[in-house]
Amino acid sequence: FKKIMAMTAKQSNVLLSCQAEHRADDLRALSQELDKCQKSLSDYLERKRNSFPRFFFISDDELLSILGSSAPTAVQVHIIKLFQECKELQFVRGDTTVAGMVAPQEESFQFRTQVLAEGAVEG
Repeated sequence: FKKIMAMTAKQSNVLLSCQAEHRADDLRALSQELDKCQKSLSDYLERKRNSFPRFFFISDDELLSILGSSAPTAVQVHIIKLFQECKELQFVRGDTTVAGMVAPQEESFQFRTQVLAEGAVEG
């Protein structure tokens, strides 16, 4: 792809760029590879959703932002979509432990036992 883009940048005439030798074949091959990557990503997200069904309530982009972050607080932005009537989690100890929840109406409560926020987010 980078090679095609570099060659296209050198040739500003779009018709000539499109008529380069094997260009259509190269673009078809790239499209097939992209389709494989998209399928693999969809399969991966499906496995994550099956392991934690509440992930079905958020978009692929939102799920990727959670899974792609090592910060336990990454879930905070999406928490209201994951759990009804939960606006945010109350993190303590340097954002490594969840101590309670806050509702959209600003009601809050503390958990009897604090929950360590470590490991896989879906686990």
